[in-house]
Amino acid sequence: MTTRRTVLGWAIAPLLRSASLPEQSAAIVLGRSFPDPAISYLFLDAASGRVICSRWIDPGKRIPVGSLVKPFTALAYGETRNFQFPTVVCKSEESRCWLPQGHGRIDLKTAIAHSCNAYFLELAANVDREALDAVARRFSLNSPDLGSGPATLIGLGTMWRISPLSIAQAYIELTARSAEPGVGTLLAGMALSAKLGTGRGAGPGAYVKTGTAPCLDELRHAGDGFAIALYPTSAPRFALLVRAHGVPGAQAAVVCGRMRRALASGAGW
Repeated sequence: MTTRRTVLGWAIAPLLRSASLPEQSAAIVLGRSFPDPAISYLFLDAASGRVICSRWIDPGKRIPVGSLVKPFTALAYGETRNFQFPTVVCKSEESRCWLPQGHGRIDLKTAIAHSCNAYFLELAANVDREALDAVARRFSLNSPDLGSGPATLIGLGTMWRISPLSIAQAYIELTARSAEPGVGTLLAGMALSAKLGTGRGAGPGAYVKTGTAPCLDELRHAGDGFAIALYPTSAPRFALLVRAHGVPGAQAAVVCGRMRRALASGAGW
């Protein structure tokens, strides 16, 4: 296919000539419908973790992924506290939260839905390092550097870098462990995010988490928005990770929702 690069963008995986017809259809639909080079995506089979199709330059390269790390930090906190999570009062920017007026009194489920920085900074300040390393190994993630402070552990800054493929597969593993302690609350928060939180643009019937991170692209956009959707919630079959340059995670979720609709209508996924 000599026109594959111009029609579908770069780094399409799997190669179309070796892909099944449904996989080729998904690659064509996404490539044609979302040609903007500021948008990258990975579309995976949630049963196997296999990439169905993608457009992402070097998805194995470690980059900041923002708040996508928060659920794993929360699990590390819970490991040493019998998975009893606190209620925190998010006041405003004074609490280092992204929401100027604050989220008020908030629990883990709601903090996941709204990606509340104040809540997760509270958890991160009390995370046991060995527990965090254990969670990272369990989900095949690299740990942040030793000495990383609470801000790094919730995805602020650029110090904890994870490859897009690794974080997408870690979320697939998270849904597979839904019966384990603490995981059900995290997934409930992600479902709530899709209904009324930062991930609502991704559409209903999915577990959604958003994040915003500094941009390391050569063009240095103001920031990168991330959104991952795993769907359907009854038994996730697919995982769709989206990065959009120059917008926050909530806007990346909107792109993710548009992709889901395009796949459903154009490729039958």
